[in-house]
Amino acid sequence: DVSQLPDICDDVDFCSKLAKEESVILLPGKSLGMGNWLRITFASEPPTLKQGLERVKSFCRRHQSQAN
Repeated sequence: DVSQLPDICDDVDFCSKLAKEESVILLPGKSLGMGNWLRITFASEPPTLKQGLERVKSFCRRHQSQAN
């Protein structure tokens, strides 16, 4: 729900900023005809996947806190 992230306007913006800030690449749903959704694909070991998901969580928390 991008409305919870005031400086993120849509899924494309989310994925672009996530890549720049956290070096995590996700596919914006818009590219599949599903705006404001994300596609997560992985082919890595569980510890690497966990680290990537922690980066996504950190990114969301950081952008959410900018509203407060």
